[in-house]
Amino acid sequence: MLKKTMLTWLGVLFVWCLWSSTAEAETGSVQVSVVKFPVKVNGQVMNNKQLDYPFVVYKDVTYIPLNWDLMQELELNIDWNADEGLKIYRSCCTSPYWMYPALEKTKYVQSGKAANLLTRTYTAKVATAPIQLWGAQIVNDKEEYPFLEFRDVTYMPLTWTFAHTRLRMDLQFSLEEGLSIWSGQDQVLQQIVYDDAEALYVDALGKDYKTYAMMKIDKKLQTKPEWVAKEQVQIIRDKAAQEAQAGAYEGKKVAIERVDNSLTYEGFQLGELRKEEQGILGDTKLQIEGTLYEIDSKRKLLAVYTYFPIAVIGPPPGSRYQLFAIIDGQLHPATNYPYKPQYVVKNTDGSVWIARDRMPFRDFYFRGSGLLAIMDINGNIRLANEVWNEQDISPIGFSSPTRNPVEPDGRLIVRLYGKSYTNELGIDPSTGLNPLTSELTDSQKDGLYEVLPTLELRKLSKAPDDGLSFYRDSEGDIYTIQLYSNTLTNWTQNRSKTWSDIELLQ
Repeated sequence: MLKKTMLTWLGVLFVWCLWSSTAEAETGSVQVSVVKFPVKVNGQVMNNKQLDYPFVVYKDVTYIPLNWDLMQELELNIDWNADEGLKIYRSCCTSPYWMYPALEKTKYVQSGKAANLLTRTYTAKVATAPIQLWGAQIVNDKEEYPFLEFRDVTYMPLTWTFAHTRLRMDLQFSLEEGLSIWSGQDQVLQQIVYDDAEALYVDALGKDYKTYAMMKIDKKLQTKPEWVAKEQVQIIRDKAAQEAQAGAYEGKKVAIERVDNSLTYEGFQLGELRKEEQGILGDTKLQIEGTLYEIDSKRKLLAVYTYFPIAVIGPPPGSRYQLFAIIDGQLHPATNYPYKPQYVVKNTDGSVWIARDRMPFRDFYFRGSGLLAIMDINGNIRLANEVWNEQDISPIGFSSPTRNPVEPDGRLIVRLYGKSYTNELGIDPSTGLNPLTSELTDSQKDGLYEVLPTLELRKLSKAPDDGLSFYRDSEGDIYTIQLYSNTLTNWTQNRSKTWSDIELLQ
């Protein structure tokens, strides 16, 4: 589901509920209505007409009751004490599932004998007790969509920030299906690794939660995924690795010489080392790595990486990337490309794509590390980030084994994020204290685009949730697997399908 449009479908699309407010939150009491559209929790339709704690709507946003049974099904943790109030959080990250393995989890049974009317409104109150959402204190009287109290149970607004970003829930809405909430699902579907004409082959969490298996999924998304026989899994993985290697875009390793405090390559003077690079750090000496991309007899690219080999999370302290173009035997520093390219691809017209995806750092990315540039036949380099005013650009399909990511005319697909370009590097990897990204400046630019070597852009679709891995199949279609549910989406064909963890594991 599109990050950009979550508040829209939770808001604008809900106006067909025909609810109108008769009181403002500031008065303490507000009017809510029971939802009229279908609501599903992990695939199970909620009987809101009879539930003691039904889903309700306030100010055109759906609210979820935080009662014990439902929280157990969603695998959300709820703590309460008189001093600190209500705490809502999620246990995670210590196992391949959330709180309970799917095959051992108690089935959620709806209870309630209420007679909730869909044609009337009910009175609720704005919550006044302290509320923490995974460590963040909620200033409830300042929230546009505050937490509410209804029938002595706290209700949370299903906004994108609260539900998805903070509590890692997957929210989906359509006029046909209504609202679907997925939470606490075992992430059975992991990563697409290969495809043929009919199916995708996906690394999957095995039923024992210890080993990875593989599932075959029909590209039409009309049938249930099938487990691939064990003897075939390695054959498919080997085939994917071989085809990926055949289409690799990496350069070759070359030796960079250090003469006193200067770096040279085959007689080219690459410049002086910085002061902090000239000595030792701890008991380590500076390491120097060179990668050469030979484009043709006239043009070459040289990437130089200097670092101290100290074990840290993220790039080593003091590490530095430099890129140089060697054109007709002349050296030209590319100072606006301070990272090693991942892909250097020559097009049929002689132009060359120089691309790399964002560099991860813990759960984030280094600001400005997703770079795209085009070199013309004379060796001139234009940085697309500067041309489009984009902080980061992610190329799509370069890691997919079954299709060349660049079309014969040089077209490729990229992801833009709508954040302004800056030539400042990201954070200090030794501290992690500085912001990793700039603020979102143009939400309309956040999307998938087709780009020509002229750097002309054509928008293909809105962007999926951030952090997803893209796979481009042999037909050119782009797929993702959702982070918090077993949802497979074909962005090119605008098709999507979600399976419950139980459905896949049984």
